[in-house]
Parts: sequence; structure tokens; C-alpha cells
Amino acid sequence: TLIIIVARNIAQNLPEILTDSTDEKIIGIIQYIHKNIFYPENISSEKIGNHFNISTNYLGRYFKKHTRETLQHYTTNYKIKLIENRLINSQMRLSEISSEFRFNDDSHFNKFFKTQKGISPSEFRKAHKSVV
Repeated sequence: TLIIIVARNIAQNLPEILTDSTDEKIIGIIQYIHKNIFYPENISSEKIGNHFNISTNYLGRYFKKHTRETLQHYTTNYKIKLIENRLINSQMRLSEISSEFRFNDDSHFNKFFKTQKGISPSEFRKAHKSVV
């Protein structure tokens, strides 16, 4: 089911650098991002900082220190992985995926994906459907 796929993705997408001794706050921040990935208005540095009661400047440094990537880079990569999963493993139309991730319109979704992956979502789906 979709819930199992998402849960597996969350576990797989936690940064590898995190260990049992990792600060609970960074784990909380990552879980917050995963929980709110479909609500872009909730995953700005300002919103995350407010939620965890830390400044945006500190959040940026803290996140990079613990994950070795910027908050924006992590969020973008996580979103791309979820989109790829839907393109490969679901029959959702591109417009449905675009809407689920709350892109303003399909052209913004296409531009976002193509900027990150170098090909359009439909080209990605076609290339990966033939492999599976």
C-alpha cells in the first residue's frame, strides 16, 4: 500500500550520517520535514525554526553540521525521491502528483523536476516503466 511505501521511504531517506547517538533535535527536524513535505508553507526555514524554537541562522548551521547538506538541498532531494517513487510505482497522472505536492500548476512541477533530474517527469516515467 501507499502507506507502507511512504514509511519505507522515510526510513530509507534518513541521512546515513545519523546514528543512535545523534541529537534528538535533528531527528525531530527531519521527521518534521517528512511529515510536512506535502505542505511547502510549513517547511521554510522560518517555520521549522519557529517550530523547534531556534533561529533560522542557527537552524541552517545546525542542520548542515548534522546531515552534511543544507536544509533546502535535503528537502528538495526528499521531495524528488517521493515524486520518483510515484512516477515509477503508481498510476497517478502527472497533474495528480503535481497537486499532491502543492505545486502552483503543472508547469511549475515539470520545471522543478526537470531542473533536478535533467528530464521531464513524463520522460522519467517512460524510461523507468520500461525497465520494471
